[in-house]
Amino acid sequence: MSDFADLFRLAPAPRLTIEMVGGKFPVVLVDGFYERPDNIRAAALTLPFRKPAHQPYPGKLAQIPANPSLRQAVESVAGYANTEFLPRAPIRQRGNLVTSLRVADSDFAVVDMHPDELQPVQRKPHVDPVPVFGLVYLNHEDRGGTLFFQQIAEEPEEVGPGYQTQSNEHFELLGKIEARFNRLAIYPGFVLHSGEIAGDWIKGEERFINPRLTQRFVFLP
Repeated sequence: MSDFADLFRLAPAPRLTIEMVGGKFPVVLVDGFYERPDNIRAAALTLPFRKPAHQPYPGKLAQIPANPSLRQAVESVAGYANTEFLPRAPIRQRGNLVTSLRVADSDFAVVDMHPDELQPVQRKPHVDPVPVFGLVYLNHEDRGGTLFFQQIAEEPEEVGPGYQTQSNEHFELLGKIEARFNRLAIYPGFVLHSGEIAGDWIKGEERFINPRLTQRFVFLP
């Protein structure tokens, strides 16, 4: 990726929208975020992806090598979080209102775990260890968006098989972010959510040959 100094160059006319999920909380959506998203996907899939050691992600992660254009992208993502997300979803930390967010890290992620191989913690909605999270969806094919839930009953001792994509007696589906190629989404990590992982692709070789790829942005106050 060092050969592509402008790989993460931003598109000149991105389209900003705000959606309310389940009428409860906002998500910031920016369509047409990158100018060269196909190049980003191709370059990302050449990187060494590894299973994370300390998080139950159902796939693999890859660090992004230093790239001059990534800084501009990170600054733009942080700008959307501060000007569009925080005013609509105030966040408090230790009792104090958070007035600004920064992007602490960005990496690439692929989901490639067969539904039968999931650990129990990977089969149910989760919250992130940070209050706000961002994704750029980098898939032309349908690889699913992001689903949001609320807990309506005590968590079961036994978790059903596969990825959870629907309501059940313990979690109610509130809504979702639709995945679109080259769409940036910024959402509250403290709301229960999961990837919308469904279809034949996650059960066969497609999950390796043409995986669900996202670029992740971790926000901190």
